Amino acid sequence: MENLFKSSIIKGLVFCIHDDIGPQPKYMWPNAVPDERVDNKIPIKEGILRLSYQNYMQIAIKNLSLLLSDEMISKKAINDRNIEYFAIVPYPDFYLTSLTYFHYLNIKKREYPIETAFSLLIKENRRNFLYNNHNRIKNLIAEYFKIIDERLINEFIPQEELEKDFKDLLKDLIKIENQPYTPATSQRKMKIILAGLDDSGKTSFIFTVDRKFSKLMGLNPTMGAKVQSIQALGATLFLWDLGGQTHFRESYLTKSQIYIYESDLIFYFIDVKNEERFEESLTYFKNIYEILQTKLEQHTPIIFIFSKGDPDILKSKKIHQNIKLLQSELKKIIGDKFEFYITSIFQIESILRAFSAGISKLSPNREIIDLNLKKFLKATKSYIMLLLSNEGLVLADHYSKKAANFLNHQRPPEIIQDVFEITAPQFTMLFKIFYKFKALKKDEASFEFADSIIFIKKLNIVDNDTFVLFLIDKREKKDKINSLLPKFTKRITDLLTTYIA
Repeated sequence: MENLFKSSIIKGLVFCIHDDIGPQPKYMWPNAVPDERVDNKIPIKEGILRLSYQNYMQIAIKNLSLLLSDEMISKKAINDRNIEYFAIVPYPDFYLTSLTYFHYLNIKKREYPIETAFSLLIKENRRNFLYNNHNRIKNLIAEYFKIIDERLINEFIPQEELEKDFKDLLKDLIKIENQPYTPATSQRKMKIILAGLDDSGKTSFIFTVDRKFSKLMGLNPTMGAKVQSIQALGATLFLWDLGGQTHFRESYLTKSQIYIYESDLIFYFIDVKNEERFEESLTYFKNIYEILQTKLEQHTPIIFIFSKGDPDILKSKKIHQNIKLLQSELKKIIGDKFEFYITSIFQIESILRAFSAGISKLSPNREIIDLNLKKFLKATKSYIMLLLSNEGLVLADHYSKKAANFLNHQRPPEIIQDVFEITAPQFTMLFKIFYKFKALKKDEASFEFADSIIFIKKLNIVDNDTFVLFLIDKREKKDKINSLLPKFTKRITDLLTTYIA
């Protein structure tokens, strides 16, 4: 194993468990060294990671706290035993970052499943290797653990008996390292494509996200491909605005290795009012999708933007028919599972919501953050919880099953989710206005509506303002939220700072 680590970005593997005695590192490569041989400022010497058992224990505690949360509940209450989570977790004390795999291990002799966290350790300044290749790495790790879990079905076995399995995993990980999708650089740079016919709202979408409202007036058609960058959540996002005139579209398809290759995310735009061009737009998308699937073999996330869904026309029968038609036709091309958002430049919240949904696809940490929100929601008996960036992007959310009953709402839960995701940025905007003019004495605000209370807290995470929004029914619940929020904030800070960057 030592020679493999010397030649690789990957510098360590550690498998942690939460056993009867608490979090602990169960298997670790390289082996732990005596405390006196550890230099935290230079943890890697001659290509080999040198951590003590206590160092590995710190990693175990940090990892498993993300899975276990603050809930003081019996193991019988665990509902997520068969769910897997991945996250990119930093360990700044050791100048390391990991891609960590969380799952529950079933051992026949144990009454309850055991919480586990397996970490792939690399140098902190090479962490973009994990971002750029995390889907391939995740699939590989999950497949290996099907075998490893079977080997542990009766009880934990000595490390030396598992070394070959983990050595084989390391070899396959190094193959990915030697043939990466994108080279590991010091900063993650993402390629986001905005495609669709001409006059479908792509450029307006970019200007709205980037708050350049003055440029929305008198826009000219985009000629060819225009690339611009914006900073969001600590990363550089390169937005490829692909002009939608016919001759340009043909160029993008024939030169897909330039325009579509290595795209991290695609927003596909359809003007919801212009039914005369639906067939043309759907044909163009079908061509893009076929290139992704067959020629490029990419599984790029796609978000559909039904643009120009302005408030004054949304209730019209014709627009409803158009939306249903588009849903039906897209289902034929891409299958049942696809996301679409109706947007309007007159409702910036609708555009931010759509953009948030796309950005969340780029985060390996979204699911584990959602899990922590779910557990916090349960511990505080809140109904809804949203986490928003200072720009109004929804980073994560969770909705209690009881929310609909509490609101006496007969509509499906997704309708309630839509309402809160669209209105949440407006509440944070109000908060910032009140805060700016010193109308608030604390980093919190409440908005009361009949029997409902919207409670907002401002968190400062690595010098960035983050907002957390709750729907509650009693003022007393604010005290519970405030008492638990510091630990919650501490736990998810690393997940948010490595959200996409």
